[in-house]
Amino acid sequence: MQQILNELKSGNFIIVTDHKNREDEADLIIAAEFITKEKIAFLLDHCSGIICVPMSKERIEKIGIPIIENITEIINKGEKTCPFTVAVDAKECHTGISAEDRYLTIKKLCDDNATISDFSLPGHMFPLSAHPEGLAKRKGHTEAGVELMKLAGLKDVSVICELMNSSANLNKRNDIDETEKKKRLGTVMKTEDIKAFSEKHNLKVIGIEEIK
Repeated sequence: MQQILNELKSGNFIIVTDHKNREDEADLIIAAEFITKEKIAFLLDHCSGIICVPMSKERIEKIGIPIIENITEIINKGEKTCPFTVAVDAKECHTGISAEDRYLTIKKLCDDNATISDFSLPGHMFPLSAHPEGLAKRKGHTEAGVELMKLAGLKDVSVICELMNSSANLNKRNDIDETEKKKRLGTVMKTEDIKAFSEKHNLKVIGIEEIK
């Protein structure tokens, strides 16, 4: 566990895996306060879905970002869906979609003095509201992202995105044939793919159930 926290405090990515009986996926996670344009480009190269920014509920409320209420109601019924806020862009962004713009938005979300007036809504970055009681109440990547930051003594803001099998990753695998590569293309990384990716990029891996 201490190695994981040291990686986060050094501004490095880690991989956090979910339980096989839940979503069974792996996310790249990094402390938002150490995000760079280059690190966002790394996320875009190796992940899919959307880049999200897990935050404590307190920080979201302090900034004043609206939470999508019907999603919150689903959460309260115990569903897997995560409580999204309205997507945002920092006002100094151009289109909001470039690595530079995403960087600007994430840095603004880390700003302790930020208010809703610093953002345009809707935007391209998706803050997520972690459960106030963390992993004790909801064992998701959102809660893991915030809880890990707290354990590391960092700001309660992280950046996460799901690892996917891409042609860039699969074409460098010599242990699977072309048919298997085509089959896995565009799928969520599973055990052996996560292991290969972590070894290639020298990334530490931890399961959500190991975070304490």
